[in-house]
Amino acid sequence: MRVDLGLETDRGRRFAIWSLLFLLGSAPDLETAFENPADREAARNFMDMMEEAKP
Repeated sequence: MRVDLGLETDRGRRFAIWSLLFLLGSAPDLETAFENPADREAARNFMDMMEEAKP
């Protein structure tokens, strides 16, 4: 999946792959995974939401 992340050019699909990797504990660093600052911010928001969802 990390290879797929590196090869993916569609922003939405790239975010979806990164999100799944994050949930599995294998996501790369945000600066490495996303060139676009808006995508990095969306990833941070996703991480915050997942943290809040923990019981």
